[in-house]
Amino acid sequence: MSKISKLKISFAHHLSLSYFGGGEKWIISTVKELAKRGHNVEIFALPFLLDGKPKIKPKEVLEDIPYTEGLHHNIKADVVYVTYNPLSWLNFKTSIPRIAGIHAHSYWQKIHPNYGVLPNVANIVNKFTSYFELRRFNAIHTVTNVYPINHPVVYVIPNFVDSEFFKPINRRSEDFTISFASRMVWQKGWDVYNNIKKKLKKEIQFKETLGLVPESDLPNFLGSSHLTLVPSRVDTFGLSIVESMLSGTPVLTSPLETHKVLNLPVFYASTIDEYIKNIHSIRNLWEDKLEYDYLAKRCRETALKFDKMYIVDQLEKMFIEVVENS
Repeated sequence: MSKISKLKISFAHHLSLSYFGGGEKWIISTVKELAKRGHNVEIFALPFLLDGKPKIKPKEVLEDIPYTEGLHHNIKADVVYVTYNPLSWLNFKTSIPRIAGIHAHSYWQKIHPNYGVLPNVANIVNKFTSYFELRRFNAIHTVTNVYPINHPVVYVIPNFVDSEFFKPINRRSEDFTISFASRMVWQKGWDVYNNIKKKLKKEIQFKETLGLVPESDLPNFLGSSHLTLVPSRVDTFGLSIVESMLSGTPVLTSPLETHKVLNLPVFYASTIDEYIKNIHSIRNLWEDKLEYDYLAKRCRETALKFDKMYIVDQLEKMFIEVVENS
């Protein structure tokens, strides 16, 4: 049994939390849960955005949790969690036990101009430095076991979703409705979604967040739909898949390995024609209320394995073990 109960845990992130993408949301949710459990947590971040304008004010969202943004940080704690990025040691100086969190599996993908400048530069640097970079860390945390990681201590712990926040609502739209809740970028298949919408808009209702739906309204946005489209080309985990299914809404997505290993009853498509064929099949299923209701219930039940309570238990155990073994 562990002798450690409470830790001082620092998080070091290569982007500003104001970017508020998947990695930033994960950090915010994780530190809040660890703080509730009595751990002393703090966040250090670099002042960079991948694109667009800041979406949140980090200090307002984090409330009493310390947050520091700048180019260089000296970190003192029991353990630090560094969101993995090549050459991160240039920005985050520390001599304490370190965990590298791999949340961007684009490092294992081929370089593509639509990724953007920063991701492609990081990808190139990573190919030459990853072996030596990862050896600087006491342990590696990854949210999927799809990609090989050369390190003696690897924790595979998936992302989590709050099943009390994302849950089915009592009503859906009267007309068959498809939602898109991902970022409007090439990586997330925004162009694929629009091509599908263009072909089917005369017979099916479509709705997308467009960055206008507050986080607090996402369960209603997803739960009032009949199908969520997730046509991602690159996805580290597939968070929107889990969020939708916990809301009781089926998902039609791309057959990425990171999606398949979730082992959830989703529908897959690789081409526009396959997406359209699946959409028609699911709409036919919806017309039989009993069959659709059974599918919606199964979506929720199978996605509960990613509930916050179970996953944060694993993360907390990881931090304690790394400190004990260092």
